[in-house]
Amino acid sequence: MITGVDKKPWTEADLEALPDDGYVHELVKGELVMSPKNNYQHGDICAQLIIALGTHAKAHKLGAVWDSSTGFWMRNRNCRAPDVSFVSKARLRGLKRSSRQFFAGAPDLAVEILAPSNTTAEIAERLEDFFASGTQLAWIIHPVDQFVEVCHSPTQRRILGSGAVLDGEQVLPGFQFPIAELFKEWDWD
Repeated sequence: MITGVDKKPWTEADLEALPDDGYVHELVKGELVMSPKNNYQHGDICAQLIIALGTHAKAHKLGAVWDSSTGFWMRNRNCRAPDVSFVSKARLRGLKRSSRQFFAGAPDLAVEILAPSNTTAEIAERLEDFFASGTQLAWIIHPVDQFVEVCHSPTQRRILGSGAVLDGEQVLPGFQFPIAELFKEWDWD
């Protein structure tokens, strides 16, 4: 993770004007934080969840599913971009789909897929920001060890192995996804 030394008040326009330089840009404690792009396993897990969550949310008219290019303003003015996010229709009412602003608040569901560059402290900070800003449920996916942490707060966390199922709980009622599918090898035959 590379942290900028500039301590200026960043605006949404400043963040949007940053170049597409191979980094994910976030604002943390007033500083620009840049994380390298991830590998294709990370992208594959993101895509599987975006498709499954998006299909379920659309079929049941529950809300919107977004990828990591979506910025969320936290209460502490950090701008976070989870790998996958869901925001309920109740929180979207009155907003235009064509809005070009970052979302005010955290997603109802935040999904983070760990990369080798992620630290325990960084994930703890992200969870603190998410839950302090409105997140109800977070999934921390551990691709190397093939398990998922289901979080209801920064400290209330439980581990589900690859034989378990991700459950949307009250956030995405009826959503179920077998964890093993996230880590399954491709079968082209």
